[in-house]
Amino acid sequence: MHKLAVAFAASGLLALGTPASSELLISDSFESGNLSTTSAIGFRWSDTKTTSVVTADTQVFVTSPVNLPAPETSQWEAKTGDHAMMLRYRAGKSWTEQKFHFDEPQPEIWMSFWLRVPTNYAHPKVKGASDNQKLFRLWMDGYGQKGDGTTLGMSFRGDGRGGSYFFAKIAGSGDKGKVPFITIPRDRGRWMHLVVHVDSESAPGASDGLMEVWRKWEGDTDYTKTHDFKNQPIKLSSTKKGFASGYLMGWANAVYPVDTEFLIDDFELSTSPLFSN
Repeated sequence: MHKLAVAFAASGLLALGTPASSELLISDSFESGNLSTTSAIGFRWSDTKTTSVVTADTQVFVTSPVNLPAPETSQWEAKTGDHAMMLRYRAGKSWTEQKFHFDEPQPEIWMSFWLRVPTNYAHPKVKGASDNQKLFRLWMDGYGQKGDGTTLGMSFRGDGRGGSYFFAKIAGSGDKGKVPFITIPRDRGRWMHLVVHVDSESAPGASDGLMEVWRKWEGDTDYTKTHDFKNQPIKLSSTKKGFASGYLMGWANAVYPVDTEFLIDDFELSTSPLFSN
C-alpha cells in the first residue's frame, strides 16, 4: 500500500511530471465554460449559487449560463486556458463551497488543483471565537459523523500577522500539523498548486492509512511536502469502500469584512501519483 508514493516522497522535494492517462480519473480546467465534465467514474460537480466559472472579463456560469461583466476590482484570471472556477466569500458571509461526487468509490486517491490567493487577502481577526476556515474535505458514505467511513481534509487559521497557516483534520481529530499557508502581502494574487494523497486502512482496525500533502508556488520548480501523516485510522465505509465525495473551500468561521475571491483551476483526481521524480 502506497509504497510508490513513499519512494517518490523520500526527499520531500519533487518535480512535476505527467500522470499516466489511464490512471487519471478526472481533469477539469473549466474550459467548457460551465461545471459540466465527463469521466469514467461518473464524476459531477454539484450546483451551487456561491461559485461560478469566470474569464478575465466575464462571469460566464453560475447554475446556468450567464454573461455578466467582471467587477472592476475582481482581477480574475485563469491558470490554464481562459476559464477558472471562482469562489467568492461575500463580505460578512461565512459560506462558499463547491461540492463534487463520483459513482466509483476510491480507497486510495490523489487530488490536485491550482488555487489563487485573493488579491485582497487578509485572514480575519476574531476576538473570542474560532478563526478556522475550510480548504477542502473528502468523505465516503456520509459527511463527518453521518457515515461510518472517515472524513478528512484541511483547514487554515490566522497566523497573527494577517496571513494563515494550514493543517489537516482526520476523522474528527484536532489540528494536525501547523505549516505556513499564506503570507501577506507577499502571497496576494499568487497561484499555488496543492497535491493531496490519501489512502485508507488495509483492514478494519489496522490504522495504517495515510494522508500526504505537497505544495508549490507558481514559478517554483520543486514541490515541498507540507504534511505527512502515516498510521492513521482512515476507515472504509461499510457501504462505500472508498472516497466518493468532497468539496473545495467551505465554511469560514471568521467572516471576511470585504468580498474575497479565491480562484481554482486544473482540478484533477487520480489513482496514481500526480507527479513523478
